[in-house]
Amino acid sequence: MHPIIIAALVLALGPAVPAMAQDPTGRITRIEFQPGAVEDGGGVFISLIGTGPCTYTLDFGDGTSERRTADLPDRVRHTYPADGEYLVVATPDAPCEGVARAKLDVRAINRGLWGMSAEAGPDTPNAEMLITLRGRGECAITLDLGDGTIDKITVTLPVTRSHKYGKTGIYELRAVAEPPCRGEAAATVEIKR
Repeated sequence: MHPIIIAALVLALGPAVPAMAQDPTGRITRIEFQPGAVEDGGGVFISLIGTGPCTYTLDFGDGTSERRTADLPDRVRHTYPADGEYLVVATPDAPCEGVARAKLDVRAINRGLWGMSAEAGPDTPNAEMLITLRGRGECAITLDLGDGTIDKITVTLPVTRSHKYGKTGIYELRAVAEPPCRGEAAATVEIKR
């Protein structure tokens, strides 16, 4: 082989590039909370927001922790032993970056409105509807029944209330929980005679 060609091949290949330079590094940016529905087992969903692959330890703030490996974002359900405030901390292993801390008030997050449904009541010929508000805890709720009736109620969820509609038609119902409760829900009903 000619000596000039050998030198050209060595220069074209160049030094090896480390594989780590091409792999994205995971990064934790924040923690978010959402209550778990009672019918699904309750507890609190803890979402670890970020990007990329990450191995991390999630300290729930109640004396327990869990080590996880996931592509972020990641979500975990945890049941706390009692109402109260807990400091939740996510600490990554290298090469993942970022530490996230967030305070959780279990009492506040577990009180809220999660859904609404409506069905014909026992006085169906007189357009009675049974409206069920699903959720947990004692909450002040503004309930718009779609016919101009707006009720401001304080109830312990879940609860069922009845309402009679004056005429046929399609009605859009909406319920909004007031702080410290959270959540809103909507439903559509059709009244026929």
